[in-house]
Amino acid sequence: MYINLTQNNKPWWTHTSLVPTETQNKVFNLVNGQSSFQNKATLLTTYLSLEAVNRIGPVKKLAIYYKAGIVGAIFLGTRLASGNYYAKSIQTEIGRLLDGAPVWENKFDVPELDKKFFFIDDDNNFEPSLWHHGINQIDKPKQFYKFE
Repeated sequence: MYINLTQNNKPWWTHTSLVPTETQNKVFNLVNGQSSFQNKATLLTTYLSLEAVNRIGPVKKLAIYYKAGIVGAIFLGTRLASGNYYAKSIQTEIGRLLDGAPVWENKFDVPELDKKFFFIDDDNNFEPSLWHHGINQIDKPKQFYKFE
């Protein structure tokens, strides 16, 4: 998984295959927690908005399609806002975990170690194979990420 990091107000790119497995797992857990956070936030606000449109006096008298519009707008707004909030809140934790990882300026220059040295051999029951192209080294990064 490609990760976008910021150092000195400049974007840098790295890949999780370039860090130890334990760090990879922690980063995956953080990133995969976004959908769970979004689902919980959306469920809670949708329930509260349904209660609000059925209990608040002036809103309770509105036609059903207005109520549906209010609940739908709150649903979509919460979905977008909670995703952005979660992504921004985990940036510092991901930066701390990836401290010392090699970084590149261009996303397309970042090597994926799991694809650079291996390929999935469909003739051999989709097992990883080293006989792909014989690459045994990668270009050294110009810089390593320093968490600030």
